[in-house]
Amino acid sequence: MSLREYAEYAVKKCEKLGASEAEAYGQKQRVIEIVLERGEIQSERTKTHLGISIRLIKDKKLGFAYNSTLSKESIEKACEAAFALAKASIPNPDWISLPSMSKPSSSPEGIFDQRIAELKSAEILDFAIQAANAVKEKDKKAFVDDGKFSALINETSIVNSHGISCAEKTTLFSCYLICMAKEMGKASSMVFEYEITRSIEKFSPTKLGEKAAEKAVASINPKSVESFEGQVLLDCDPAAVILAYPIMNSINADNVQRNRSLWAGRIGEEVANPTLSVVDDGLLPRGVYSSAFDDEGVPRQRTEILAKGVLKGYLHNSFTSNKENKASTGNAYRQNYATLPTVMASNMIIQPGNKKLEEIISEIDKGIIIRRFSGNVRPESGEFSGIAKQASLIENGEIKHALKETMIAGNTFEALKNIITIGSEIRATLYRAYVPPILVDKIKIVSK
Repeated sequence: MSLREYAEYAVKKCEKLGASEAEAYGQKQRVIEIVLERGEIQSERTKTHLGISIRLIKDKKLGFAYNSTLSKESIEKACEAAFALAKASIPNPDWISLPSMSKPSSSPEGIFDQRIAELKSAEILDFAIQAANAVKEKDKKAFVDDGKFSALINETSIVNSHGISCAEKTTLFSCYLICMAKEMGKASSMVFEYEITRSIEKFSPTKLGEKAAEKAVASINPKSVESFEGQVLLDCDPAAVILAYPIMNSINADNVQRNRSLWAGRIGEEVANPTLSVVDDGLLPRGVYSSAFDDEGVPRQRTEILAKGVLKGYLHNSFTSNKENKASTGNAYRQNYATLPTVMASNMIIQPGNKKLEEIISEIDKGIIIRRFSGNVRPESGEFSGIAKQASLIENGEIKHALKETMIAGNTFEALKNIITIGSEIRATLYRAYVPPILVDKIKIVSK
């Protein structure tokens, strides 16, 4: 039986038990990994994840169970367990319905790469060796401390009692290197360089290694500066953590409905600098988090979030949208088959500007650039503080030197209003967001 056939069998079993509604979510994953430790290839392994979960409703009472094996017997047990839990649960007065069948979207272009699906461990090992060699060749002071290279094939199938029945296969290639550099007995800060892509053709292990080496060497011999409040150029990853993450939290309809968002009830208001526009696009061609449907089987779509600083909408799954008698935006998300759906962005995209990083730097009289951030961000309030990693001082349009023990602090929602420039070089980050470099003003910079 196929994954979809097992899911269909589960829903029929739940209906026979007397469920008002039922949903089955099946998942198969195969991951091939090459792991580096202390610069050496330590292991190669293939991991397989397989399972199915049952979400069952009986008189507005929820029952949920899952099983990590696929057989008629194991599925029947999971259905019976979910039904027993539903009978013992307390009714949810806000429950309306599981989603109903609607016209499905076709799978976005480029989310399944046959070359990734056919990758062997030897080929992935070769990528890792090329990347590690590129670090050494770029600069002898740089070295690899840790790393991982992974090829993933993922298959999901969702079936419910309201006519939804869908299945999809996707692939993903991801990798990272952790590098450092040493000179005259002094070590740089740790560099985390990564790539995540749907297309293996566009992946260059040599470029990955060279970038990691450049960043590691650039952070050798850091110096302190006097503390000041001013401009901070956030590279893609720190911009994702400090800016995109709180935005994502604020447009989550579940947070809005629970009054956990500062943007609750502010549709149509200007909440950020007019240079900022944001969309969530679950159908983005070759998008890292693109798919034809969300984790409830609802078609993905493109949703406008911010247009020139004005808040346009929130992201919904079926539960949050039903509470407001609206249509789901196709943003139901499960970490895996063993979890219930929540609300999450698919590909949240901060629209890029038209200036490259070098051009932005050339226009800064005094400020700092941050390539990695290690700290705390409170998405509900926007307060953030932490250590600026791979940070450098900028004066008179030039990068002067690496910074030592430098911290930054501020508020995301104030920073969104104090955006000066948005860069043109956008990248897929690990935070479900595509983000360019962003220059913001009035950030506290504390250096010892």
